[in-house]
Amino acid sequence: MEKSITPIVIGLDEKSWEEKIDKVETWFGQLLMIQTSFRQLAEQTAEKIGEVHIKTAVLAMAENAKIHEQQIEELYSIIGRDSSKVRKTAGKLMGSVADTLSNFQALLGGTSGYWKELHQLHLLNLNAMSAFGMAEQLGLALGLPDIVNIVFPILHDKQKNHLLLQEYTLEIGAVSVLYDRDFG
Repeated sequence: MEKSITPIVIGLDEKSWEEKIDKVETWFGQLLMIQTSFRQLAEQTAEKIGEVHIKTAVLAMAENAKIHEQQIEELYSIIGRDSSKVRKTAGKLMGSVADTLSNFQALLGGTSGYWKELHQLHLLNLNAMSAFGMAEQLGLALGLPDIVNIVFPILHDKQKNHLLLQEYTLEIGAVSVLYDRDFG
């Protein structure tokens, strides 16, 4: 038996509720685009890393990112909408633009090797963490606990990613700047 979800929000007529759901749908499109960019850059970055434990960690992040993308699809179904394929395509484009920007940033900063990709991945992860946090808040604001139940564990994964990526970029960054080479 399928459990029906009744919003807890008081004082909204049907038209107002649909307007709110339209806004949430737009946010989920943004979230999907950001998450797709993160996954794509994680896959690209892992290919460039020679140091085994860092490569393994980044590959695990990419695999988790695929799962997180599927979970975004579930968020759409909670609000009774279909996900946007356009946003997914835009996410792929953003991943390649992010790579170009990281190359420019590294050129200006005097780094070499895969540090620049790890740094960009770190920034994209923070962006995704923020976007998932907003999705959680939207679920809370609209009284849709199923959204929170999906997003909360993803936020935990993103926080772990943040700490690992921060550590890796700091370790590799020093070697990259001082010795003009990769860590491993």
